[in-house]
Amino acid sequence: MDKGNETQVIIETEFTNLNISDKDSSTINISHKNCSYCNKPFTEELWCKKCDPFRMIEGWTSGNNDLDKFIKDTIYDAKNTKYNKFLEWVPFDKFKVVKQIGIGGFAKVFSATWISSKAEYDKQDDGSWKKRESYPINVALKG
Repeated sequence: MDKGNETQVIIETEFTNLNISDKDSSTINISHKNCSYCNKPFTEELWCKKCDPFRMIEGWTSGNNDLDKFIKDTIYDAKNTKYNKFLEWVPFDKFKVVKQIGIGGFAKVFSATWISSKAEYDKQDDGSWKKRESYPINVALKG
């Protein structure tokens, strides 16, 4: 379905009903009790520890298997903390206005604008998650 700037994808099987909409910063409504990938019950509220971390990092790589595993492990661990914070891989093309601002014994330091900022989600009253609006933020990079 396509309604103006809203795109909806509805996937229904014998076991699941998943409704995803990207209107106004991506709303995800999930109304099933099993993972839509492995069909096993969620290990926590709307979280499949076996599948979700892999889906979050699907389609990208840092080029270093050890680094990819480390980032994936922070995603696993995020569900065990109060704040659900985790590392994410950010491709270099997501940074603009990159300028060297210093040099140290181990690396050069750069300032940059991260055009889409970090992924943050708010839990809605109905149990779905809504991605917060992204905005550019200034960051420091070491290289």
